[in-house]
Amino acid sequence: MIERVRKLTRLGPHPVLIGRYVAHHLGRRVHERRLRSGYDALVNRPGAPALRLVPIELPPADSLPEAAERIRSEADSILRHEVDYLGSGLVALGDEIDWQRDFKSGYVWPRSFYLDVEVTRLGDDSDAKVPWELSRGHQLLTLARAFAHFRDERYAAELELQLTSWLDGNPPGRGINWTNPMEVAIRATNWVWALATLEHVRPADAALRTRVAESLAVHARHIAANLEGTPYLRSNHYLADVLGLLVIGAALEGDEAGSWFDQGREALEREIVEQVQDDGLDFEASLAYHGLALEMFLVAKIAADARGRPFSDRFLARLLSMLAASASVRHPGGRVPQFGDSDSGRILPAGFDRPPDADNLLWLGSAAAGFPRVITGAPHEDVAWILGVDAWRAVEAQPVGTLALRNAFPEGGVYVLHNARWHLPIRCGDVGQNGNGGHAHNDLLSYELSRDGRLLVVDSGTYVYTADPEARNAFRSTPAHNTVVVGGAEQNPIDPAQLFALRQVARPKVEAWEDGTRLVASHDGYTRLPQLVVHRRTFELDERRLVITDELTGVGQADVVSYIHLAAGASVQVSVEGTDTVDVIEGYVSDRYGERVSTQVLEARVTSVLPLRLVTTFGT
Repeated sequence: MIERVRKLTRLGPHPVLIGRYVAHHLGRRVHERRLRSGYDALVNRPGAPALRLVPIELPPADSLPEAAERIRSEADSILRHEVDYLGSGLVALGDEIDWQRDFKSGYVWPRSFYLDVEVTRLGDDSDAKVPWELSRGHQLLTLARAFAHFRDERYAAELELQLTSWLDGNPPGRGINWTNPMEVAIRATNWVWALATLEHVRPADAALRTRVAESLAVHARHIAANLEGTPYLRSNHYLADVLGLLVIGAALEGDEAGSWFDQGREALEREIVEQVQDDGLDFEASLAYHGLALEMFLVAKIAADARGRPFSDRFLARLLSMLAASASVRHPGGRVPQFGDSDSGRILPAGFDRPPDADNLLWLGSAAAGFPRVITGAPHEDVAWILGVDAWRAVEAQPVGTLALRNAFPEGGVYVLHNARWHLPIRCGDVGQNGNGGHAHNDLLSYELSRDGRLLVVDSGTYVYTADPEARNAFRSTPAHNTVVVGGAEQNPIDPAQLFALRQVARPKVEAWEDGTRLVASHDGYTRLPQLVVHRRTFELDERRLVITDELTGVGQADVVSYIHLAAGASVQVSVEGTDTVDVIEGYVSDRYGERVSTQVLEARVTSVLPLRLVTTFGT
């Protein structure tokens, strides 16, 4: 009830929106009662439509020797029921995989009706993302790809065994793996791609194909009955839901499948405009989730093209703008700045590793959407794994082109200063998600910095979600970012019980912008303090150095701390003027979900009567 009051408050005095909100929740309760009493009739109906798969032919293993050997090594681990997901390290699942078990904490969810399953358990260190990640079936993709390359029957047999085990251990609508429609949709997408990869060389067992086809139909009905959108907010979860409908609809025969495809296609046509800003960045205040949304739109385009029902020119134009934004904000070494949340989520990954980059998507965009090839070297293996040999060879033959990189993304809240030596992405935007802030951090006027392709300063990242609420809140707090803290306050208040909401108080403002060389921006998040503090930060960049000037105006005396989180092993020449002390303290950074490493943090402190001024200089 408290959370619903908060949402109504965010909607403000808008009777139409409030009416839609109330109607949605009343209708949802009625719909859930129908699902409880009639799930089998609505969702789990018998019948097995035929699979309609587009075979994926992979290039010879010697075309991608390193990637192929990595796939084989991981496939060998999977044969032993060993996986490495969400920071677990390589962990053994046992002879019989328990699909309801969080293999990191040991907690096992009951196989109750999905609406009765307690997903989030803040009283222990369980994390539903762990069984969800395993049940997404990414390891089935690895097995299929390893078989297609090396024709080792063990890989195809293990894929069939794990699919059968999953179907046996997860009756429709029962257990943790049916609670989240996004997970249902990503799982279905992985099944379709894994079986399509086998299709060219060794189609799956006929009885299993029939069983999978029937389950895919149940998956689609379950998704359609539990869509995660509301009249006031649809996010990446909804994108995954409708992607699942489109992919399942493309992979099955029949009128019902056609209606799922149409529903997914129509929704994605709408959402690429609703959820992606005109400047090309996703609306969730997170560059990692921008990448996840981009991957979903790319996979959707590939599936729709294969079905002979391509998306509109408007969809393609917005997709190309997303790719251009990704190319513009990335560091020269490939790292995507870790602004906002990152759960290392992928749709069709190349293996266990989840590096914080999106180069695979830039390559996939070149192969599937006509985006210019902007990276040198051999194409990313994702092009081969997802699209097949012809697409991989075609993009390999493309000349490296040029792209006019953008520096300002005012709607997405990112600005980039750069030249031949330096790359400085800066965060200056709202909390995203139409004010919900579910994946935003208190990172106003924070930044990452690289020089000559080497990372110097990094964002702290995310680490985990519900498995450790205290760490979750610490990693999204103001001191976890390369910005200024006044009086120990947060830029925006963090409710420790609301792990996926951040109420916006601080209003960012760009006061001056000189393309690629100078940014002056401010926020008023500290005006709620007795000192009425406004924080203004000026970034000035030339070939030799970066100068960051912090000005804090207000009344009375204030305690001010500026934080700089150094990249692991970075050698940094930096000075801070206007402080009482500058200390090196230990902190943590995380560039993928479930993993954190210690690093050095520069902590510059000053207590002074306002106004005051700090000057931080990198370089000479």
